[in-house]
Amino acid sequence: MSAALRTGAAILGALSGASACQLHARALKLGIIPSCLHLCSAFIKSYAASGSLAAARHLFDEIPRRDIPLWNTLMSTFARSGNPHHALLAVSTMVRVGLRPNNVSVTSLLSASARLRSSVHGRELHGYAVRNLSALDLPLLNALVSMYGRCSQLANARTVFAGIVSVKSVVSWTCMINACCDNGCPAEALEVFEEMRLAGVKVDEVALLAVISACTMLDCTSELGDWVEEFARGNDFLEKTHVSNALIHMHGKMGKMGRCCEIFDSMSVRTVVSWTAIIQALAVHGHGVAALVRFSQMLRQGFQPDEVIFLSVINACGHSRLVNEAHQLFKSMIEEYHITPWMEHYGSMVDLMCKAGMLEEAFEFVLAMPVRPDPVIWRVLTGACRDHGNSVLARKVVDHVIDMEPDHGGNYVLASNLFAANGDWRGVVDVRVEMGVWKETSRCTAALSYIEVDTESFPSSINDAYT
Repeated sequence: MSAALRTGAAILGALSGASACQLHARALKLGIIPSCLHLCSAFIKSYAASGSLAAARHLFDEIPRRDIPLWNTLMSTFARSGNPHHALLAVSTMVRVGLRPNNVSVTSLLSASARLRSSVHGRELHGYAVRNLSALDLPLLNALVSMYGRCSQLANARTVFAGIVSVKSVVSWTCMINACCDNGCPAEALEVFEEMRLAGVKVDEVALLAVISACTMLDCTSELGDWVEEFARGNDFLEKTHVSNALIHMHGKMGKMGRCCEIFDSMSVRTVVSWTAIIQALAVHGHGVAALVRFSQMLRQGFQPDEVIFLSVINACGHSRLVNEAHQLFKSMIEEYHITPWMEHYGSMVDLMCKAGMLEEAFEFVLAMPVRPDPVIWRVLTGACRDHGNSVLARKVVDHVIDMEPDHGGNYVLASNLFAANGDWRGVVDVRVEMGVWKETSRCTAALSYIEVDTESFPSSINDAYT
């Protein structure tokens, strides 16, 4: 029986959630749950892998005697999911029942802290590890580098990385490269990559993706981009879909559209991310028709578009003034694919119509939005009114902007400048009067400056300096 259970636990991770439920039910009938903790741990992992976090937690709660490895399984499950804060809550419960986190526990919790970008929890865990663990193993040190990088503490990440006395693994180097990228230091990331190569560490797919990300952030030269691609090709990484996607994004940012299309067309396996990457690259550089062609190809091949790809293709229409096509896409997104538009989708549609000079249509579109337009959309419309000299519509738009944010002084300045640019001096006077009323009723404390006369300081309102 025990041999059969060990076999079942070994294959459980590769099974679907439905199969996990069947095996779980079988184990309950045999009476080996919850006494077999190893099998319980395998079930929890399987449920989590299939997205059934509630089932995983329910099984965990049914186990009366939980050991540290089982707690570690639960915390790792939460840390890798969209609920990293639950991992931190779990360790609090674990400590209350008298168990102390070990290296594996701390590693999972550091991962959760990194996802939450919580340096407070991360530093507490670092302190706990130094004080209570006999030695910090390499996975824990790697997690520390990653956590400090994600929490905008690059100096601490460097310190931990430099202090790794054992042989640094490819994961160690990748964590440091990503830490540099996360903190806006792509040039340093490439220096770390060069040190990695000199140390003789074999580059894997994850490390190469980090390097491509650094090159993309740098707006790298054509030579550097070509070198990275040649490195990927020479090491058989172009067969990896994630690498090809990243290279398309990198070349797209550099404007090398021919190279983007060559890489895309040579891919044996494409994902929605692949289609998004090529459409975004075409959109940014004004190839709206080509982006629409790729979008049509994607649909014919059976891919389901999501919010991101619709945003990309609508932006592509905007760059090429394809107004009718953008309206059709926006309508299709809602009616055919039942996707709720983001504020960014509405903003792209307004921007597109404004660039095409369709100001009245853009205004009506904004008024018909089922969600409240954000100030950015109104300001885009206001700027378009200024550029096209439409003072009548400008007054309507300004009224909406001020009604939305009556306490935002910048709106009054924007309105005044808009009317002045259109020569509407009556409008300028009205806004100045309204701005004066707003200042009188504002609850904001007046700023004060100090002047010194005969060694005595006297406060003076900044507003008074301009009267």
